[in-house]
Amino acid sequence: MVEGNIFYKPSQYTYMLVLGHKGYSAKYPENTIIAFQKAIEYGADGVELDVWLSKDGRVVVNHDPTLKEHYNANIKIKESTLEELRFYKYEDQTIPTLEEVYEALPESAIINVEIKDVDATIPALNIAKKYNALKRTLFSSFHEKALELLREEGDEIKIALLIGKTYKMYEFIKLIRKLKLNYVNPPIMGEKIVGRRSYRMYLRILNWMGVKIIMWTVDNTEDFKPYVKLTHGVITNEVEKMLEYLGRSREKEKRN
Repeated sequence: MVEGNIFYKPSQYTYMLVLGHKGYSAKYPENTIIAFQKAIEYGADGVELDVWLSKDGRVVVNHDPTLKEHYNANIKIKESTLEELRFYKYEDQTIPTLEEVYEALPESAIINVEIKDVDATIPALNIAKKYNALKRTLFSSFHEKALELLREEGDEIKIALLIGKTYKMYEFIKLIRKLKLNYVNPPIMGEKIVGRRSYRMYLRILNWMGVKIIMWTVDNTEDFKPYVKLTHGVITNEVEKMLEYLGRSREKEKRN
């Protein structure tokens, strides 16, 4: 759900954004058009995806810097043209461009663009602008430089710092102020880093500072229970399972 220039959430506890991690990747090939379409079809509010810049300047969607893992091709994205990358298939799917994702999904779908490659930062932003989609796009990254570049382009751009390491967790106050963060995306396994009690306190402080929280990658609902009232969204491989847990399954909506 999107309203104005922020992701709309009626209250802290009544609605939670559900984003398909690399699409509906528990059932479909990750970071492909079909995975993104199925995530929305099954009821997700949007999708999370990863982008790199190809040799010929195209913003392409893939998690790793090479196509080795899923496309069985040990070639580097940044050293290959889109035409060369398209030669390989992953369960009959070819590597998509960010433009194709915007074209394939409804205008109501939120798109969380994770910047894996700093060189892809401004090209990805320009694509979101091209499709008049800034209001429903969240840019996230582990790379502070990418977020700095985005913030320099305007305060209306929604950005999220991805947390993956302990030292980032303890620097969040400085980074919130420096980058004017809208969101922080911490990992579900954060309690293994600092302990559950400290992690819940960490999330409470983020809430107090007015920064929204989208937790990744949440597949086990039991693990998520201690944090459900402290977060504003989840990134999940298990779209249907998470929607069922939140009482928003497609089957339930059909019955109602």
